[in-house]
Amino acid sequence: MNRDLDISQEELETIEQFIFQEMDNEETMAFAKKLNSDLTLQQKLETVKLLVVGVQEVEMGKKLDQFHNELLPKTKNRIQRRTKTFTLKKWLVAASVLVIAGLGSLLLLNLDSKGEKLFATYFHPEPGLISTMGTSDNYLFDRAMVDYKVGNYDAALKTWENLLKMKPGNDTLNYFIGSSWLMKEKQETAIFYFNNVISNKNSIFRNDALWYTGLALLKSNKKAEALVFIEKADHQNKEALLKELKNNK
Repeated sequence: MNRDLDISQEELETIEQFIFQEMDNEETMAFAKKLNSDLTLQQKLETVKLLVVGVQEVEMGKKLDQFHNELLPKTKNRIQRRTKTFTLKKWLVAASVLVIAGLGSLLLLNLDSKGEKLFATYFHPEPGLISTMGTSDNYLFDRAMVDYKVGNYDAALKTWENLLKMKPGNDTLNYFIGSSWLMKEKQETAIFYFNNVISNKNSIFRNDALWYTGLALLKSNKKAEALVFIEKADHQNKEALLKELKNNK
């Protein structure tokens, strides 16, 4: 991380809007295009991402005493993972902030099909869970979560896939392994793990798995299959995406 970067107030506000998804589609595309060609901007975004992770790890030990009742978090923590908990800058607020936003934004570029373009418009990477850095398997899961958040998907996958061997039916592991493969643009593999979550009707990740499966199919330009999953998902952008899909038939 370059600690000598000078981030102006205007740049900070722009990065803040990008991270917190406060841009419209045109602004997001423009920022992603600039990010793809501006090395300094990439470094500034990376600085923000790493700073967020650093603040998060300082706070980890203070929160969620019952975060790991079994091996991985359940319903309450699913809600809390997107809760804003810090009071510095807005981009340091969320412990579960989308620190992979810069990497995920690159998926917006070099698109050929309508499906890929719609995917880029509606896809926002899974931000991940708050970690507590406990002991044993909990620590391994949390460490992998930090890897995931900074874009080190191979390291996260290695850990989570090893944990999955011990608990093959665990919905949390299946969901985040699927999310990691989707970030690596391996849609078919991602869908395999998401389907393991979807088959569990009691999973708190089921709705998100439906949405991401639909988007993964869309990226692969399988619109008819994508519609099936998107229609079942409960997502704030569902109706807008369905309208575009049906208009582009």
